[in-house]
Amino acid sequence: MTQTSPEMSQVLMIARSIAGETGHTMLTRLVESLSQYLDTAFVAVTYAEGTPPTHARALYALRDQQAAEGIRYALDGTPCARVYAGETLTVPCGIADLYPREAGLEGYIGIPLRAADGTVLGHLAVFSDTPITRSEVATAIATIFALRAEAELRRLAGEADRKRLIADLTRLNTRLQRGYADLRRESAQKTGLMGLIAHDLRRPLSALMSQAELGLARCAAATPDIARVSAAFTKVVANADRMSHLIDATLDRARAEGEALTLSPQPCDLPGLVRIAAEANRDDAARKSIALAVTPSPAIPATLDETLVISAIDNLISNAVKYTAPGGTVDVTVETDTGTDTATIAVTDTGQGLTPDDLDRAFGRFQTLSARPTGGEGSTGLGLANVREIARAHGGTVCAESDGPGKGSRFSLTLPLLANTR
Repeated sequence: MTQTSPEMSQVLMIARSIAGETGHTMLTRLVESLSQYLDTAFVAVTYAEGTPPTHARALYALRDQQAAEGIRYALDGTPCARVYAGETLTVPCGIADLYPREAGLEGYIGIPLRAADGTVLGHLAVFSDTPITRSEVATAIATIFALRAEAELRRLAGEADRKRLIADLTRLNTRLQRGYADLRRESAQKTGLMGLIAHDLRRPLSALMSQAELGLARCAAATPDIARVSAAFTKVVANADRMSHLIDATLDRARAEGEALTLSPQPCDLPGLVRIAAEANRDDAARKSIALAVTPSPAIPATLDETLVISAIDNLISNAVKYTAPGGTVDVTVETDTGTDTATIAVTDTGQGLTPDDLDRAFGRFQTLSARPTGGEGSTGLGLANVREIARAHGGTVCAESDGPGKGSRFSLTLPLLANTR
């Protein structure tokens, strides 16, 4: 049986002491065990403050075998600065000669603790008030436990990111719900307005048609009564004029509503907004056996009106689901253009496609295109028009593309990463 060296026995003892521990408890036990083995004056697991790091703050530290709290120090003039620059540093003795701030200390071991992308998150610092004997062995031991501390810091960072993501999604979902409530109210108002317009237009249109029919009948008489024919067509003109004024007033009101769209921009993560809009359509897609996929994207910081942008993306995705036959696919992507500092959200489907005429009219108000909902869904003809208004309010653009009927379509929304609030 192989004999275990004293150093290996000590490593195994320390490993057992922290087995199964996580979080700050694990870091505490690690520092305590390492301090006993290396006979240290000061040992700590720290994390960086500042970009680039200017200070180190201890997650847990021992000074002369006693827990020390509130440890924070400037890196300038210390060996730790070299470690935060990415160097593993061992000075067996004479550390105070190199760094006068460490007066009274002799040995030092510093090992960087890195994030998954290689960024230095913190470091393991070991100071002794006597020279470090067998420094290579001591550094190897310290490195083993620095790797364990590094893994724990990564886990803690991942847990913090997860909690932040959940908080962000909760916050954004709340805003999305408020935004949907506003949109439902707006939709109800527009539906009511359309009802009033239809009612108001119906009467002059009915009168116009009856007077026109009467005028035509009188013109067809064997001996037309010119005066009565003239009176009938005068009423036709009057009713047509009334309808024209009503239409103009309606258009003016629609323009005023469009110009009144205001933004409330705030910092956000654009792919996060896309995920929320996609999730809002997930059930509808599942009911039609449509594969709804969002291509993963790294974070894209932007300053936009979250509620309006989610609404615009939701309109594009819901349209794709609505006009795609069961068993089809809808793919959503987000790409940035660093040259223009913009991002483009694209929704591509395997649906019914669009004709050239459809492409010309796609973003107009109350437009009915050639495609028809494949699951009996309703359509107001306002969804894509709203997307265009939201894009314009942000200083962005929208685009519709298709190779023709039966060949699917691609709708894209391009937005500046910094909203144009005009």
